[in-house]
Amino acid sequence: MIGLIIFDYFYPVTRWAYVLLLLLFSFILFYGSYFINSGFYIPVTCNGDRQKKQVALTFDDGPVEDKTSAILDTLRKNNVHAAFFCIGNRMKNLPSVVQRMEQEGHLVGNHSFTHHFFFDLFTRNKMKQELDATNETATTIISRKPRLFRPPYGVTTPVLARAISECTMFPVGWSLRSMDTVTKSENKLIHKIEMNIKPGDIVLLHDTESVTVSSLQKIIDLIRSKGLEPVRLDQLLKTNAYA
Repeated sequence: MIGLIIFDYFYPVTRWAYVLLLLLFSFILFYGSYFINSGFYIPVTCNGDRQKKQVALTFDDGPVEDKTSAILDTLRKNNVHAAFFCIGNRMKNLPSVVQRMEQEGHLVGNHSFTHHFFFDLFTRNKMKQELDATNETATTIISRKPRLFRPPYGVTTPVLARAISECTMFPVGWSLRSMDTVTKSENKLIHKIEMNIKPGDIVLLHDTESVTVSSLQKIIDLIRSKGLEPVRLDQLLKTNAYA
């Protein structure tokens, strides 16, 4: 913009040049904020080793009493360990479900305390309070402090980048989005995963969705039929799940 202003001083340009520049700048900011794998504001890990035939199942937004418990039942039946990025106030309301996650070998991650619709507009201190409150809740319930954090809605900003850094959290995204919050069709959900899954993928699911509960057994069977092994997220990423 400064360069354009200087150029305009010597060689007048149309006002549309400024409009185009602003549109381009806005597009870059949008892309950097809403595409978590861009690493625009902070590096975010979105997949594991592509050379190993392993994938990780991750579940966001829980726990919710019936659906999360049903998902845990299916995971236990199949001897699969997953990662649950939990909302702090939901953990606080369902400590027994979170304890079950830990006892059955699953990873408990941080997904903010409220998952507020305007979370991305919070101040740095307010974001830090959300992360810290969730970690404190988890520590009270399972005696372990989560290290892995997934941003609400998958959105990153410069303010959140600073909050994550100051809270010494490890940000994690995904490489395969199941879209289970949009589709209500088991066939569409399974088809999307079947057509896109590959070694090293971090699969984004939600333990708040009925279609996820009803499809999970088929998803696990599909993954294994492709010669892939579902492993816990920290194993896939070779990192520590807890501080």
